[in-house]
Amino acid sequence: MLIFDLLDSVFLVKENCLDLSVFPNLYQGCMRHNDVVIDRAQLSDVTGILKLAQANDAEHGGMLLGHLEPEAVIMTISQMPSVVARKDSQVVGFLLSWAKTAADLSIIKVMLQAYSGTKDSYLYGPICVDETMRGKGIATTMFTKLKDFLPHREGILFIKANNTASLHAHQKMGMCKMTDFTYEGTEFLVFAYSS
Repeated sequence: MLIFDLLDSVFLVKENCLDLSVFPNLYQGCMRHNDVVIDRAQLSDVTGILKLAQANDAEHGGMLLGHLEPEAVIMTISQMPSVVARKDSQVVGFLLSWAKTAADLSIIKVMLQAYSGTKDSYLYGPICVDETMRGKGIATTMFTKLKDFLPHREGILFIKANNTASLHAHQKMGMCKMTDFTYEGTEFLVFAYSS
């Protein structure tokens, strides 16, 4: 167990896990409530990730594109670091990362034609936070954790041009617009960042 002070906030770190239940207030963009743990995603999180993704897909009024397949989530969690937020052992947020070589979806191929990134860059996303937990810094904290897992590497992502909430959140996290592309009549923006 390691305790350290960062910008007047105390963090308790246990075995590569940021325990957010030990302090009520964190600095900028971090959690401000109890009982949430940000950790590396495990295979035991797959069901919770899929459930949260489904609740936030386009068919259910959300902005997530497509459907996450269990086999794909298992593969990426096994191959690349991904992050989950858990409250009371339930997944309330997730951020997946993917190797560019694993990109088999046509929208990803179109994005990578528009902007391929650096040689060792990776794909960021999707990121999703339970509706009841939004606005509490979970997305920013998961993003910080992912960058810690993948230091000195560029992450690439796309966002629908009309998803103003996501655009604002990702710009606030320091991501930069690299280009745009159109896929099946919908405009997307490509963002990138380096850790």
